[in-house]
Amino acid sequence: MGDCNLDMAPIVKVIIIVKPVSRCMAMLDSCAIEFDLKHRSFKKLSIDELLSIDFTTTDSIYWIHSNLNQVDIHKKLIAKCHLPDDVVKLCDQMDSIPTTMDTDESLTIQFQCLMSTELKQKTAVNFGNLILHLTSTFCFTASSDSIPVLLEFMESSKKSLRYAKTPCFMVFLILDIVINDYAKMLYHFDVISDQMDLRVRKSHKNIYNEVIRIKQQLMKIKRSLIALREILLRISSRKISVVSKECRVSLSHLANHSHLVVHEVDSVRDILNSLLDQIENNLMQSMTQTMRILTALSMVFLPLTLIAGIYGMNFHWIPELSWSYGYFYALGLMITCASIILYIFKKMKWF
Repeated sequence: MGDCNLDMAPIVKVIIIVKPVSRCMAMLDSCAIEFDLKHRSFKKLSIDELLSIDFTTTDSIYWIHSNLNQVDIHKKLIAKCHLPDDVVKLCDQMDSIPTTMDTDESLTIQFQCLMSTELKQKTAVNFGNLILHLTSTFCFTASSDSIPVLLEFMESSKKSLRYAKTPCFMVFLILDIVINDYAKMLYHFDVISDQMDLRVRKSHKNIYNEVIRIKQQLMKIKRSLIALREILLRISSRKISVVSKECRVSLSHLANHSHLVVHEVDSVRDILNSLLDQIENNLMQSMTQTMRILTALSMVFLPLTLIAGIYGMNFHWIPELSWSYGYFYALGLMITCASIILYIFKKMKWF
């Protein structure tokens, strides 16, 4: 998981809001959990319990998730967390453009997560947008999609709690899971690329369109990864009050990890490009073989056409015209010429 010694902060509790949901595509409702950093324990909270907490007097830290489809609850969470207008606007727009905003009191990022780490050849890669807003008191996330990353975060945060010192550990852990999901997806791309290579070598089938489609999906992955890497580099290289020095070091390591994953994307893309070249070479060889056969056939029929043309001329005097065996002579001449040409081509291994 990397070094997650996320700063000093007095001994505090961390709270996260969530309902227990399986790591499937079920929609994650607005919810929360409390982390006690002193006793290394956590406690699940309901929305009503969260709304009754006074952030200014509590020694707890909160992770608050808002399902943007639950409009009424989302409005209550906006008021409770005193979200800035630009963050509220970001939640309303929820576009796929990566965004980073930081102030003296908060850090806000928007990025894309994978909706599934499984990949089938006829299934497109799906992305979900996630907004993360970090303050010294809580970590707020919002999404209108069912983000599997959050479900995994709920489970892994229990084990990672012993490393936590500030709410920054939530940011690190979520981003770490996102990067790992991209790495898992790339493994599936690698496997499918190898399978395609075997198909091309054994059957010589034209799977050009399939390879192009997989390559397009791969480039979507790369664009999202590069955007996430830039976000990590920006956070880790700047002094942001809500991001501790230790957290910046951990995020810098995570940025290096994302850089390696981007390189893995390029490696898989090179495999696909090589596969496309191989398919094109097979097509060229097939076309060459077809042209060779057509050329051989045209060469066979060329002398036959010449003989037929000569004996089909409308001259009154043709020596074989009155010969009783002239017809058979002409046919025999044609067969002899064709046989000689076919024999020559056979020797040349044209077919």
